[in-house]
Amino acid sequence: MIETWETPNSSNIATVAYDDETRIGTITFRSGGTYTVDSVDKGALEEMVASPSPGSYFSRHIKSTYRINKA
Repeated sequence: MIETWETPNSSNIATVAYDDETRIGTITFRSGGTYTVDSVDKGALEEMVASPSPGSYFSRHIKSTYRINKA
């Protein structure tokens, strides 16, 4: 199942999606860029979406921990 969250409190990130079967996250930026995150924990993406600054959370916790690929 794929879950998708919008991030209205982010000036950089538009949407975040997570595929339970593949454990791949998809992050779409407001600038139009889309990136996939391999073997990511769903909880990490949920924390990013709920954080006061999802873009900063992405830079500090997701980008530095998981493999990121331009889609």
